[in-house]
Amino acid sequence: MNTLGNTARFALLRMALPLALLLISLVLGGCNAVLVEQPMGDVVVKLDPAIWQGTWVNDEVVILTTILDSEKGLLQAAWVERGAEGEGAHFESVTGTVRQTGEMIFLSMEKESAEELGATAAPVTEIPATDARATDAPAMAAAATPALVTDVAVPPEYTWTRIDNNGKRIILWLPDVEHFQQAVQDGRLPGTVREDEDVMLAPLAPAQLDLINSPAGNLLSWSEPQVFVRIGN
Repeated sequence: MNTLGNTARFALLRMALPLALLLISLVLGGCNAVLVEQPMGDVVVKLDPAIWQGTWVNDEVVILTTILDSEKGLLQAAWVERGAEGEGAHFESVTGTVRQTGEMIFLSMEKESAEELGATAAPVTEIPATDARATDAPAMAAAATPALVTDVAVPPEYTWTRIDNNGKRIILWLPDVEHFQQAVQDGRLPGTVREDEDVMLAPLAPAQLDLINSPAGNLLSWSEPQVFVRIGN
C-alpha cells in the first residue's frame, strides 16, 4: 500500500495491521507500533458531520471519511488502491474511534490480530504404549487428531494517533516507536517492549499523557505530521 509517506507503513494491516486517516497512517505507519489495551482518551467525541465527514487529500492519497455512529465516535475512512498488474483497483476501508482527554484528541483503531490467527490446534493426545494394542485403529486416529479451536479469545489492542481537525484540514501526529521504546525502558512511561519490538503501554497517568502531548517529550512525529486538506463533502 502506498500512503502517508515513508514513516507510514504499518501493516493498519499488519497492523501488519491490515491506510486511511490513522486510519491510513496507523495502519501503514511502520514495521512496529505503539499499542494500548483501550482506545486512547477518556471521553468519546460526538462527531459533527460538518467537521468529521468529508473528502480529504494529501500529496499521496485521497480519503473519504464517513461517520458510522456519532454518539460513539466511530469514524470510517475509505480509499481506492490500485492492485497488481491485471488486478485493477479495489476499495479499502478502516474504522476508528475518536476520543479525547482534556484538549488532546486521539484516533484509535483496533489491531486486526484475532482474525489472522485462524484456527488453533489443540495438543495431540498421546496413547500410552500399554494401551495401544487394546485400542482399535479408528479410535487411535481420532484421539491423535488435533481438535480445531476456532473461537480463540484474544484481548483487543489498539493503535492510535494524536489528531487535530478544524473541519478544513486534519493533522495527524503519529507515535515515534523508537522514542516510545526508550521512554518505557527508562521508566518515563509504563508498559513493555515486546520481543517483536512493539510497545504495549500500560494505563497512563495524567502527567504521562502530558509528556506524550508535549513536543519537548519528542514522542510524537511533531516535525513530520501528516496533513490532509478537505476538498469536498
